[in-house]
Amino acid sequence: MKKRYGLLVIVSALFLINGCGGGDYHEGYDDGYHDGFYDGSRVPGSGMTTLFFRDIDGFSAAGVHYSCIAPDGAVTDDYITAPNGEFSFIPGERCTFDFIGYRGTPGDPLFIEDDIGRGKGDIPYQCAGGDAGVTYPDGSFEYLPNDTCTFYF
Repeated sequence: MKKRYGLLVIVSALFLINGCGGGDYHEGYDDGYHDGFYDGSRVPGSGMTTLFFRDIDGFSAAGVHYSCIAPDGAVTDDYITAPNGEFSFIPGERCTFDFIGYRGTPGDPLFIEDDIGRGKGDIPYQCAGGDAGVTYPDGSFEYLPNDTCTFYF
């Protein structure tokens, strides 16, 4: 009986330590993050720029698919924004982000920011839903739910 009680205590402690595997505000959305590695994100290299997507509440926009086209027309692979909203590109590329399935708040803008949270204004963009222009000084831009938007970095 003492052995069973000890085993029950150990199993209960493991559940308390590990939790039940709850989610964040993107619950049910597989962002590809497993065991400390992020499958699908573009690893920044020499000469690349890294920026971040954030929503109006300051949460990252993780798991957004994108691909880029170099100035010479070469197409890069498909990538996914990292859990912190990070994405990387080579200056001069145009990158198309697919917000289909993104669980942001419809009607609220997204923001493009640098690594210290400053908005990146004046980035030209065009969305399939008709929104176009440049990002506002705070880095925000408008798009429709389930839209795709191309940014000219």
